[in-house]
Amino acid sequence: MLTMPTTRVLLMLLTVVSGCVDAISFLRLGQVFTAAMTGNTVLCGIAVAAGHGWLALRYAVALLGFAVGAASAALVMTRRRRENGWSHAVTGTLCLELAALIAFWVLTQCLTAAQIKQIVNLLLFVLAFAMGVQGSTARRIGVNGITTTVITSTLTGLVETAVWKAVGRARHHSAALEGKPFESTSVAMVWMWLGAIVAYGIGAAISSALIAKWSYEAVWVPIGIVVIVLLTGHLQGRAQAQHMSMQS
Repeated sequence: MLTMPTTRVLLMLLTVVSGCVDAISFLRLGQVFTAAMTGNTVLCGIAVAAGHGWLALRYAVALLGFAVGAASAALVMTRRRRENGWSHAVTGTLCLELAALIAFWVLTQCLTAAQIKQIVNLLLFVLAFAMGVQGSTARRIGVNGITTTVITSTLTGLVETAVWKAVGRARHHSAALEGKPFESTSVAMVWMWLGAIVAYGIGAAISSALIAKWSYEAVWVPIGIVVIVLLTGHLQGRAQAQHMSMQS
């Protein structure tokens, strides 16, 4: 199992990936998100109400792609579903995400602009599939409040904790009178939640800047980050496993 600091850094990097991919899909594929499914659900409902069936279909495709990606990751990790932390199954699912991102890049490079417009739904599906895989993988790595693909719950936890810490003395005093310990979220976790929000924004900013100059080539940023996370997690996990086997 990886150390907690290493795990947190890897999850931050995956959150950057989500920001990158959402910016790519939003700016280049018709203002559709491929990581933030909450936004897609709302926009799909709006499109349906407005009678824009073709637009609603795009959001539905992204939702479907995300669901299929999460299901695929769940199948890979079936035998490890009760485990948290890095495992061979996590390595396998990240390889699946990496393959989807590379497939997206290949499609955008082999086709003309006119042809790309004809397969926008396929491209959305591929990116959303990658994010669904990542979201399911993050759940297995298991750091509270960090999903890597959605920051709504992270922001909720951050604000909630900030309020509780602000009134912490009063709560601590009340809990002491009742003989119950006051449970306080660690400072490290609070900083990680804040870091996840910033990381998502950084990813979006990076992709936005690169798209303006290199278009779909911007996808190499999330590809590169996933490779780094994959190699780091796999190599360190294997090294720690070997160390533990030698001690035993």
